[in-house]
Amino acid sequence: MEDMKVIVTMVGQEWASPGSILDLFLESFRNGMGTKPLLNHLLIVALDNKAFEYCKSVHPHCFYLSNSSIRHARNKQLSLPLLKNNFWIEVTELGYSFVYTDADVMWLRNPIPQVDGLKPITVACDVHPGDLQSINNIMDGGFFYVRSNRVTSKYFKYRELRRILYTNSQDRSLCEETVVNGELFKTLELRFTYMERNLYGGFCQQNINTSTIHTLRANCCDDTESKVHDLKLLLEDWKNFTKKISMEGWSSPFTWRAPSKCKG
Repeated sequence: MEDMKVIVTMVGQEWASPGSILDLFLESFRNGMGTKPLLNHLLIVALDNKAFEYCKSVHPHCFYLSNSSIRHARNKQLSLPLLKNNFWIEVTELGYSFVYTDADVMWLRNPIPQVDGLKPITVACDVHPGDLQSINNIMDGGFFYVRSNRVTSKYFKYRELRRILYTNSQDRSLCEETVVNGELFKTLELRFTYMERNLYGGFCQQNINTSTIHTLRANCCDDTESKVHDLKLLLEDWKNFTKKISMEGWSSPFTWRAPSKCKG
């Protein structure tokens, strides 16, 4: 992985404890195809002190996100969405490009070579650009890449200003932003692209292709306990699958046991 590029995830205490989603997330890197070396480039951002303390016990690169740890936020009391956005501003201003991944996204293969390096933003998002009717039906893969440059930094500053001026504005994912604020991206001349649909998936999706899937998210899930249960099944199945193909080569179609509890 290139210098000045980092992988980032964010967790609170509910997802950071023994046997938690964070443990499964790290396990996916250790057992994925070509993903184990990426752990040295992974920064886990803790959203509270308990998550930070647990993170330090399982991973060497942890950061506690707080008003005192963000340069732009010092002497202020910012909401969590604003804190997160200020974090992205600082990362891009420091010259780091980054891959963001939700912690309930399992890395089965390394998706980074699939990122379109020619465009500043790549999003795992299954949607037709500009289709406002699709905002409630999008498939958000919980994964995006942002290249550090003047325009991407300007975009995150716009998001900060919007939330300050419109305190009741919705906290949208970057996937949703590309749909709702398409005109803004054009105004900023900020080019983005969507990842190939067969590279990522989720529990909402049927018939996941094991030969192409890179990341898989525990969506269509109502609670953390169900996520943990089904992600354990997923990783067990993946380990059995990779062991089988390494010993026997490609064979009959593979059937996932997950989702079992995560069905929306």
